[in-house]
Amino acid sequence: MQDIETILSIDPGINYCGLSVLTLESGVLNIKETKLIKNVRKFTEDEKTIEKKYDNKTVKVLTILNEVRSIIDKYEIEEIVIEAPFYNALTPMAYGSLLEIIFSIKYTIVVPNSYTLKLIEPLLVKKFFTNNSLASKQIIKEFLVNKITLGNIVLNKSIEELSEHEIDSIAIGFTYLWDKINLGE
Repeated sequence: MQDIETILSIDPGINYCGLSVLTLESGVLNIKETKLIKNVRKFTEDEKTIEKKYDNKTVKVLTILNEVRSIIDKYEIEEIVIEAPFYNALTPMAYGSLLEIIFSIKYTIVVPNSYTLKLIEPLLVKKFFTNNSLASKQIIKEFLVNKITLGNIVLNKSIEELSEHEIDSIAIGFTYLWDKINLGE
């Protein structure tokens, strides 16, 4: 019997962060769990204390780290795959937040636990998942539906239950595992 590979795929974002736990077996990608971390919310009293001492970005990064740890505690994750940071002139501050999230995960979770970390460029994700490097969120969703219909991806819930960030995290994992999916390893 073939080994099952389990990865955690992350669509990083300071306000909305998508997580997916993906397993690959015999060329089929199984989505074990997805999660949307919503940081646009009212903070708890403990979080307000941290926010007052540091800032609200610190609270949001800590929330992401805690959710990633929670997923890792639940599954036997072998690798962590994150969409690489990108710079958008319309939202220049987002780039710094993306770097902070990625480096926080790297230095507090990946390195201490000897996980493998891979960063995947956003345009590459769109190209491999949809054959269109400029694909919109709607096109990515349509391609996910198509891949589910074809049996390349197994999802244990309705596609309508997923946020765009969860869908992106699935596409990131699919892109990372592309060769293995196509070779049926």
